[in-house]
Amino acid sequence: MRVLSIIHYPVFGGPHNRNTRLSPVMARRGVQTTVLLPDEPGNAADRMRSAGVDVVQLPLRRLRASRNPLTHFRFMRDFRSDLNGIEALIRQRGIDVVQINGLVNPHGAIAADRACVPVVWQILDTFTPVPLRRVLAPVVRHYADAVMCTGRVVAKGHPGCVRAGGALINFFPPVDLRLFAQSAAVRREVRLELGIDDASLVVGTVGNVNPQKGHDSFIRAAAELRRRAPDCRFLILGASYDVHRAYREGLLRLATELGLEVGRDLLLLDPKGQVHRYAQAMDIFWMTPRPQSEGIPTSMEEAMALGLPVVSFDVGSIGELIQEGRSGFVIAEQDPVAVADVTVARLLDAGARTAMGLAGRDFVESHASLEQCADRHVEAYEAAIRGHSRRTGSPSPDASAGSVREHG
Repeated sequence: MRVLSIIHYPVFGGPHNRNTRLSPVMARRGVQTTVLLPDEPGNAADRMRSAGVDVVQLPLRRLRASRNPLTHFRFMRDFRSDLNGIEALIRQRGIDVVQINGLVNPHGAIAADRACVPVVWQILDTFTPVPLRRVLAPVVRHYADAVMCTGRVVAKGHPGCVRAGGALINFFPPVDLRLFAQSAAVRREVRLELGIDDASLVVGTVGNVNPQKGHDSFIRAAAELRRRAPDCRFLILGASYDVHRAYREGLLRLATELGLEVGRDLLLLDPKGQVHRYAQAMDIFWMTPRPQSEGIPTSMEEAMALGLPVVSFDVGSIGELIQEGRSGFVIAEQDPVAVADVTVARLLDAGARTAMGLAGRDFVESHASLEQCADRHVEAYEAAIRGHSRRTGSPSPDASAGSVREHG
């Protein structure tokens, strides 16, 4: 089976990570994946190619949250040529299934329909404004032969996206459990490199430095925790880009205003593909994203795989990942003080952290391994092929139609 996976963003993020991790696993199952990326500056293409992923780059415009009418004019002007390029690639490569990574850019689905190829449409987060979700729901319903969502909450937040008789498959993003495994030696090495002593309690997070990740809330929670537990250090692992330079500078000012010394109390570090290494320095993992942003963050799964207890705002499907009071805690409101409160009350004890970390690792092993995620993708591809066959009237081993079938 040949799959074309289309990602409209040139900067490495969750969809790129998932495709990179899954590509060799899927290849062992006879699924050859080609990833299509936009031909514009960004680090995703190089990182994916260096990992052995088959990457093609084409001109590929995307919807942007911009008030500049020229931006939207260019999107509409080039839409047809983008479709033509994708359709030509589908035909040249003999693609069997097209996978759309994200809700808002329908180019690949329309091109696949023109080439008479099944579509798996992945809805990965809750970032898209609700009015736009309503506009796009009939588009997804029309073109998608199977829909994949990162958790039930994300699926429920996008009603009307699945056609009658179509497949809805929920999944956890994959974690490489061999790469993300505790190592006392690596922990000592990284702490020495960062200038953190063994006795310090390190609270960290992972995410590119942009407003969606809510690092400002992390810093507010950090200042509150340090006031009550002075021997704490804080670590933000995430790349910074010029487009969000003002946000990063604002974070540094905020930290200073709240009494955190940047470079000592608070470290901001670009891990450059080494999250599995630098996260070993942490004792506790926090995630404080904006509302309507995340689905299931891979970085949180990876932290759990490293045996870290987690505390997070209740965003997207995060509540399906955390076992409340067993592997971590979900904060219902966007309240940094509440993050510090539960940390002080429940996570300053090393034994409690260890027990929660073990429970989190067990959950990820049971729900988010590479093999389990590959199973869900194969299931979705096969469901899409059957659904497309029924929809187009060609013979199919499963010709029945009915209500939506939800798996997982």
